[in-house]
Formats: sequence, C-alpha cells, structure tokens
Amino acid sequence: MDIYRKFTEALRALGVHGGVIVAFSGGADSTCLLSLFCTAAARGDFPYPLAAAHLNHGLRGAEAARDARFCAEFCRARGIPCFCETADVAALAKSTHRGIEETARSARYAFFDRLLAENAAYTAVATAHNKNDLCETMLFHLSRGTGLDGLCSIPARRESIVRPLLDVRRDEILAYLAAAGQDYVTDSTNLSALYSRNHIRHAVLPALTAVAPQAVDSMARTAKLLRADADYLDAEARRIYPTIVKGGALNTEKAQNIHRALLSRVLRMLYNESCGTVPGCTHIDALCDKILAGCRDFRLSLPGAAAAASHGHLRFSAAECGVQDFSLPLRPNVPVTLPWGETLLLTRGEMPEGFPDVPAAVFAAAAFDGDIVVRSRRDGDTIRYFGITHKAKRVIADAKLTPPEKVRLFFLAAGDTVLYIRALATADAAFYRGGDAMRLYIKSEENKGDAAGV
Repeated sequence: MDIYRKFTEALRALGVHGGVIVAFSGGADSTCLLSLFCTAAARGDFPYPLAAAHLNHGLRGAEAARDARFCAEFCRARGIPCFCETADVAALAKSTHRGIEETARSARYAFFDRLLAENAAYTAVATAHNKNDLCETMLFHLSRGTGLDGLCSIPARRESIVRPLLDVRRDEILAYLAAAGQDYVTDSTNLSALYSRNHIRHAVLPALTAVAPQAVDSMARTAKLLRADADYLDAEARRIYPTIVKGGALNTEKAQNIHRALLSRVLRMLYNESCGTVPGCTHIDALCDKILAGCRDFRLSLPGAAAAASHGHLRFSAAECGVQDFSLPLRPNVPVTLPWGETLLLTRGEMPEGFPDVPAAVFAAAAFDGDIVVRSRRDGDTIRYFGITHKAKRVIADAKLTPPEKVRLFFLAAGDTVLYIRALATADAAFYRGGDAMRLYIKSEENKGDAAGV
C-alpha cells in the first residue's frame, strides 16, 4: 500500500470532515504530511480548508529562524495560509516553574488550540507523528517503567488532534520526499546523541530491526491491540466510577470487590478530579495494595498531594501534603531521590539515560566545585542575583506558588550560600555565562503526555 493511500484511509478512519491546520516544523515528517494534504486537496480527496501552523520556540537562534522561513516559503508557493509565531519558551518555563521540554509542548498545543478557537473554518490540527515515533515512544515508556496506557504509545486521535501518518514508517516518508524532489529542514537537536530519545531513534530501534526486520510494524500492531484493551478498561472504569465514588471519596470496601486493573483507573480518575494532575503508576500501585489488603485507615504522601483513608473512605487532597524538611548531599553523576519521589542528577555534560532530554537548569560549573546539598528552605536563607541580595522567603512569596509547587520546592546550596531555588532564582555566582557547565536534570514518575514532542 502506498503512502498516499495510507494517508487518505487514515483521514477517513479518523473522521476528518472539516478544515485542518497542519503542525508544520519544516522537518521531513511534517513536510511530508503537508505535501500529502496538498495532493489530496488537488485531487479532490480533501475538499476542506487547509492551513499550516509553525511555532518558533526561540531556543535555536538562526537555525530556528531558517526553519520559519522555509515553512513560510513552502506555504506561500502553494497558496496555503501559514500561521507563524514565536514564543519565548525559556522565559515562559521560568515564569511557570516547569522544564523547557514540557513548556515547549504546552506552548505548541496552546498555540494550536487558540488557532482553532479563532478560526472557525478549521476543526482539527494534524501532527506528523509516524509509525517509528510510535515505536520509539513505546520503547521510551517501557524503559522508564509504564503500564498499559504507556505501552499503547501515541493515540491516532485525541480530541482535536489527529495523526494521519501513524501507519506510515519513516523510511516511507523519506522515500516519498526523495521521489518528489521535496526539500525539508533538519533540527540539529534531533541528531544529538545526548538526548535519550534520539539514542532510541538512532541506535536502539535500528539495532532491534537488525535482529527483527519487521519490528516497527510488529510493535505498532501490538500498540493497536493494547489500545483496544485500554479503551475497554477505561470504559468499564467510567461505568463503575459512580458506584464506588461519592462526594469525592472512594468507598474502599466496595473497591475491594473490583479487579485491580479497574481499581487503578478509578483511582487515577479520582486523583485527577481532586488534584488536577496525573499520578505516577508507582503511587497508584501502592494505593491499590492498601485497598485490596483491606486497609480502612491509612495515609500516603504523593507528589504534590496526599491520600487519606478514614473509616473506609479515601480522599485525595493537594492541600493536605505539607512541606518536608530535608538535606541531602548532591554529587556529580549521583542520582538523589527527593522526599516526594522526584530524582535529581547533576552532571557536567553527558546526557543521563532515563531523564528528560532537556535539563531543568544550567549553571557555571565553578560554583559547584565544593560540597553541594539539595535541601528545603531554612529560616534566614538569602540568594544574591542581579547584584542584589534577596530574602528567599520573599522570592517564594512573590512567585505565588500553589501548594503542590511549594511541596516540590528545593534549594541547592554550598554551605550557607544558596546557589539555586527551583525554577525561581539562580545566584549570580552560579549563573551560566559560557564555558564549563553543570546541568541539573529532574526525573518524575508522572506521565506528562504521549511523548516529549507530541
């Protein structure tokens, strides 16, 4: 089956019956996707409005500007509207206390959502995730520990996001572009071996296909089967949810009578409803153990929340989880697990396996030559930045952190000198201005989405 036929069949299966905005980075995958849409429009197979959307994250300088120009020129030559914008992701990450990778993804999807809201002619956004992306994400989740949902990998549709190329391999995409003589741009960060996802793409998956040539197709087929199972379990969990959850509380006695696979899903639903976040599978497993063992009264601390059972009723609360006092040594290349479950790793350059591709912070290495600790705030803490000494208590107050954010707050300090307050401030002495760098990575058990780039 040729790539065009796969594409048009996917559109029908996805129920795309309206205008589409193609998420267009200018890379091979998105260039192929937009080209296929153009061909379908020319042949009458896609009789709806078509546009492209390109967001420059402001992270790659001249290379990113080059990509934006390519996208604009590609669309101009074909008479396609192209929504091009630039976002200061680095500044946004700092202001929202999140990592670069997560912030970039959120910025993209906020951009897409706004375009759909402002342009009634378009009903969906199409992204160019393909069969290889699906397999890479599956392996990535598997390596970090995951449940059924993680093994399902990338869904073909999620609300207004559609992915018509999930049944197309990357080699088919490249062959299609070569046959058409179509250029595309390459993001240099996608080639770097420093990123774990790239290592899976360029080393792990090729090694696997060398042993099993049909591995990509087989894994994609497995993900499809698992997705069907997950959809059924989700539907069953939604059906029984009102029978065991009343007034925001789970009846633990009734919950003992349902299968663990359903109980875990009910707990995730209740957690999300109560706290607005998605818990990690380790914490859900611990709760299932307690409930299925017949425990009526217990309390468990979770990342950014707490679970409390009393007289056979379990509730989640973000506000109940208090800030803990702690102090732990932080040495280069030695992972440290914080009281709420996140793991920190300080390294001079090498990309650690199992951690997010993008560091949470980059520092001047010289500031970390001595003994460094990661700890909670202490009375009297100050941090000097922009040439001014600030009280740490005031820095935190001005940030207006939510209770879950306060719980996860940590300080990096050398003796009494504070070098860094998580996502809020970096001391002048630790501020990176070039040269030898020290990078801080943060790993959480929470599943933040389908994939880093999704």
